[in-house]
Amino acid sequence: MAQWCLVRTLDAARHPAGDPEQITADLRAQFLSTFGRDAEGTWFAPGRANLNGEHIDFHGGRCLPMALPHGTYVAAAPRTDGVLQMRTLDPELDSGVIPSGPEAPSWTHYVSGVLWSLQGLGTGATGLDDDADPALITDLTPEDGFGADLLILSTVPVGGGLSSSAALECACALAFVGLGTPLGHENPEEELTSALTDDHRALLAQACIRAEVEFVGAGTGGLDQTVSLRGAENRILSLDCRDFSVNRLNTACLLRGYRFLAVDTRQAHWLVDGQFAARRAEAEAAGALLGFSVAEGHQLREALPERRPKKLHVTERLTEFDEKTADRTQITGPDGQDYDAAACRRRLKHALMEMLRSEKLHTLLSEEAFGLDHMAAEIGEIMTAGHVSMRDEAEVSFPAADRIVDAALSAGAAGARLIGGGFGGSVLVLVHEDTMHDVAAAALKIDAGLRFLDVSPSAAARVV
Repeated sequence: MAQWCLVRTLDAARHPAGDPEQITADLRAQFLSTFGRDAEGTWFAPGRANLNGEHIDFHGGRCLPMALPHGTYVAAAPRTDGVLQMRTLDPELDSGVIPSGPEAPSWTHYVSGVLWSLQGLGTGATGLDDDADPALITDLTPEDGFGADLLILSTVPVGGGLSSSAALECACALAFVGLGTPLGHENPEEELTSALTDDHRALLAQACIRAEVEFVGAGTGGLDQTVSLRGAENRILSLDCRDFSVNRLNTACLLRGYRFLAVDTRQAHWLVDGQFAARRAEAEAAGALLGFSVAEGHQLREALPERRPKKLHVTERLTEFDEKTADRTQITGPDGQDYDAAACRRRLKHALMEMLRSEKLHTLLSEEAFGLDHMAAEIGEIMTAGHVSMRDEAEVSFPAADRIVDAALSAGAAGARLIGGGFGGSVLVLVHEDTMHDVAAAALKIDAGLRFLDVSPSAAARVV
């Protein structure tokens, strides 16, 4: 009886991804009811969970994200008056038919920012097309006067640290491409998914990054948009954020006996509240002090050697930082602002050690000779070390996440860590199938309102 009740409790706390076909059918019916006409298509983009690589994408570090089965659905039809009208079916956001503009709710800026960014392709004003094939730019540039009616539904918990904002951007980007560009017109409906090459997807990701950084004002480094548009089923992306090149690492061996479980703390995480930007500015100030200034074209990733970086190099960099700040309590960042030197040192240590953890995971997942339990133990240890660094060095964790990590580990999880930008969000747990219910029960003892998401590396953004 006790085990039956435990299973029932876990099932009730699950946050399912849902059936895409049913969600699409319901969304199209609601679109007709809302806008008085049929949607011309429906598009989906996934959220993400990150095995490692928090707060280092903007330093050029390596990140290891995976696309989720959960994501954002957009049903849409084109307009010819340049207007975007949006409605969300998510109760956590504003509802009603809303035109985009300065007074629109903040979530709509992610959508209008993407269209703004795509419209800038080929103008020379975006910086996105410096190295891009002109044919790609032509393929993805919306026609003059393009607008759309959009109905949006997300199965990613909003503010859960699982990249609901990037999923929204990327789903809308595909909708705009499908409805208003040469590539979309030449490849109607499901044909668009296969017509989008990896180069198309990489350029779309850059457009979405620009929308979030320049239009919305969030300090994203590009991890979220890249995995949403370029993820793959049963693969973890090994993303080198220096040039956004990717390796897709197979998880089939690991997931034969273990599972990733995301625990949504239900404490919302937002990138535009200033805390994330402050952490990034402190890290960049530390990097600039060591001669790695983004403004001068140098990323902190360059502080580590190219091949198999060791802790020794981190120690050397920290010693150099200490020598340069020996008689100072503040340092001046590239933005001209003064920052607490001790805080900047902590951000520097997190970034450098997080980069080392990513390189180690890349090596682990690239090799096939490891035994299953040994691999899981190694990965779990790295995950947990990452959480400690997020808590103590990046200082972006929060009490609920810390308690969930401790409870999961005590109940037998191989590893657990806070994922996302912090200050709220979700914990990612690596757990053996046999102990999943024990781990979930331990977390629910802390907070009965938690939600659990099964995390299985899933396919990238697509037509549904």
